[in-house]
Amino acid sequence: MILEVYSVVFWAFAIVSTYLQDKAATGEKKLMSMTTLVKLIPALSAVISVILLRLPTLFTILLAAALVFCMLGDVGMEVDLVPGIGMFLIAHILYTTNFLWTSATIGLLVIPSLISGACFILAVIYVIWLIRYLRSSGPEIPPFILRAGIFYFILVAATIGTSVLLWQTSSIALGLLPVIGALFFILSDSLIAINAFHHDITHHELYIMPTYYLAIFLLSLGAFVFPF
Repeated sequence: MILEVYSVVFWAFAIVSTYLQDKAATGEKKLMSMTTLVKLIPALSAVISVILLRLPTLFTILLAAALVFCMLGDVGMEVDLVPGIGMFLIAHILYTTNFLWTSATIGLLVIPSLISGACFILAVIYVIWLIRYLRSSGPEIPPFILRAGIFYFILVAATIGTSVLLWQTSSIALGLLPVIGALFFILSDSLIAINAFHHDITHHELYIMPTYYLAIFLLSLGAFVFPF
C-alpha cells in the first residue's frame, strides 16, 4: 500500500512541478516561490516512503539520506549551480557508499565486480566525451565549475557502477530499477550541462525534470526491491 500511495503522490507532484518549472523558465516569475515548494515534494515523498517502509536499516538510512540531499539540491539549484552541485555531490557519495557497502556485506564475487567495473569505465568514458562536447563550442566553462563538474560526473558514474554491482551481487531481477535510475540521473545532469554551457534547449525543463524525477523515483525503489 505504501508503494501505491507513494507512486501516486510522487508523480502527481512531479508532473505539476515540471509544468511550473517550464512556465517559470519562460518568464512567469510570479510562479517561482510556488515552483520551488512543489519541486521539493517528490523527493520529500521519496524520503518519507523509504523511512516508513520498514524498520530502519543501514541501507534504508543511507538511501533516505541520499534522497534528502537530492531534495536540498533541488533548493540549491534554484539559488545557483554551485550549491546545487554540492548537494547532489553528497547525495551521490551516499548512493555509492550504500550500494558498495551493501554489496560487500552480501559478498563480492568476481563476475559482478568485473561487470560493475566495466560499467563504471563506460560511464567515465561518456563523461570524458561529454566534457569535450561542452567545451567544443558555447560559453567558456569557468575552471572551478569545470573541475567541480568533472568530479561530480565521476561520482554519478560511481553511482551507476555500484548500482550495477548491487544488482548483480544480490541476484534480484528488479535490482535493475535503481541502475536505470542512475542512468536517468546522468542523462538529466547532461541535459542541464548542455543547456548551461553549450546551447539553449527549448523548453529544457520538460526534458530535465522528468528524467530527474525518474532517476530519484527508481533509485528510491531500492528500498522496496532490496530486503536489506
